[in-house]
Amino acid sequence: MNGSVLIIDDDTAFRFAMAKALRRSGYAVSEASSGEEAVEVLSNGSPPDVALLDLKMKGIGGLEVLRRCGSISTRVIVLTGHGTVKAAVEAMQLGAFSFLEKPVDADMLRPLLRQALVEKGTAEPGGALHDSTPLIGESRAMDEVRDFVRTVAPTDETVLVFGETGTGKEVVARQIHAQSNRAERPFVAMNAACVPRELFESELFGHRRGAFTGAHDDRGGLFREADGGTLFIDELAELPLESQAKLLRAIETKQIRPVGESGEVLVDVRIVAATNRDLWIETQAGRFREDLYFRLQVFPVLVRPLRDRPEDLEPLATHLLVRLGKNDLTLNADSHAALREYDWPGNVRELLNVLRRASLFAISDTLDGDLVRRMIAASVFGNARESTPPPGLEPPSGTSLADVEREHIERVLREKEGNITKAAAALGIDRRTLQRKLRSYGIEAQ
Repeated sequence: MNGSVLIIDDDTAFRFAMAKALRRSGYAVSEASSGEEAVEVLSNGSPPDVALLDLKMKGIGGLEVLRRCGSISTRVIVLTGHGTVKAAVEAMQLGAFSFLEKPVDADMLRPLLRQALVEKGTAEPGGALHDSTPLIGESRAMDEVRDFVRTVAPTDETVLVFGETGTGKEVVARQIHAQSNRAERPFVAMNAACVPRELFESELFGHRRGAFTGAHDDRGGLFREADGGTLFIDELAELPLESQAKLLRAIETKQIRPVGESGEVLVDVRIVAATNRDLWIETQAGRFREDLYFRLQVFPVLVRPLRDRPEDLEPLATHLLVRLGKNDLTLNADSHAALREYDWPGNVRELLNVLRRASLFAISDTLDGDLVRRMIAASVFGNARESTPPPGLEPPSGTSLADVEREHIERVLREKEGNITKAAAALGIDRRTLQRKLRSYGIEAQ
């Protein structure tokens, strides 16, 4: 078997057709007809390698599934319909591996599945980079971050990392841990945006069996899981005010009280928190505690957005291609120029996804500038913006993946002088599949 795939969709006909196509390709396929069923399957201790997740379902939708299952190792490919691009952006921010627009073409899906399985073999749960991942970049801004990490890591102090979504705040947190005296102890990550509000305290501090409805067993909580090491709390501003008060007490007293317990438990945990919001504005609005704000402001660090450090694009792209297992792929001068023409609203996360898609379409060992520009034009982050794309990035006939695929096929056909057999080989699909695609696009060829 190639791997296991869970199809999460309330459309019975879609699940049937997709399951049939994937089984023919050698995948072990299971199905979930609702978000509630998906949460149960993904949380059972042996989740599938990859999940195809529809964002629009009755009951629990795809985004809520991601929030509830944010720490699993499953690579999630979200399926979006017309008008749900902004929801797809949020899904990517919640840790989704990639996205496809409906109707989904199995021939487009297969290479993405293969890439998801390749990356799952080396990446950690939730898509995080490994502890040893260096802080990549040649800009002064990244030099300042590296200097900060070297200075603060040995101090054992609480740290607050600011930065837009996708800038690499968790990588900074992991480097602080890796360069600290706690490096041999656990690094535990929590994304507060993925935890239901009523379960924050149970997630952080644990609970006793029977403490509330659904508490069938004792739970240690993340503080005890990270004992002796580092607890990274991402999207800190999502914590409710009451939980913020208890977090502040835990930081200051190094004691926690599990839900349902009468006594407190001593813990030795270093806190590194991160947020993409202005916490002072949140404090002024009454959504964030002022005492916690000032407690966290002792050692703050800002990770600047990618648009402010274009000199980091080349080393980052090279590093990310290696991470994708594409060591044989390189970028030429025009592809580097294409990267610099764009302002990367999704930051490093968007760069990773653009390179992932470009590597799937590549027909040689060089990613040329035209291909990179097409992948940027089809980016879910870019499409969610209402601003005009930078010069040179306007997609010739739209911004959907279908448009990108059609233009790429036409380009390869021109390069192969209209020869379908040679074009199919270059595209990595069989001749019959290419002929079907050409008929659907109304393209004539030899």
